[in-house]
Amino acid sequence: MPDMRLTIAGRIYSVTCNPGEEQHLARLGSMLDGAARKAGASGGLNETRALLFAGLLLADELADAQDREAEALTAQAAAAQPAKGQGDLLAHDEDIDLAARAIERLALRIENLAEGLEKTADRS
Repeated sequence: MPDMRLTIAGRIYSVTCNPGEEQHLARLGSMLDGAARKAGASGGLNETRALLFAGLLLADELADAQDREAEALTAQAAAAQPAKGQGDLLAHDEDIDLAARAIERLALRIENLAEGLEKTADRS
């Protein structure tokens, strides 16, 4: 297993990793080093507290990234689905149109029947 040397906040740490993970571990070490330097920039922190705050800074960044991803997925899901009831409204509109046409046809038939009855009544 490869041994890696990571420099975090000015201190060198020896870390073992699986073969092929060296580049990834170096990237993670660089991220932790940046967070540790940011945390320790205010001064007055011992090494343990600086690393604790570095971990908290990284956890905060991770939580923000997860929240943004969740919001994006929620927005995608909402965009992919029609608005609630929209399909029902369209079906309802089609039903109303069909009913209106049927009523118009019935009204025309009733008018024709009424005319026929009037003519029959006039002949009597």
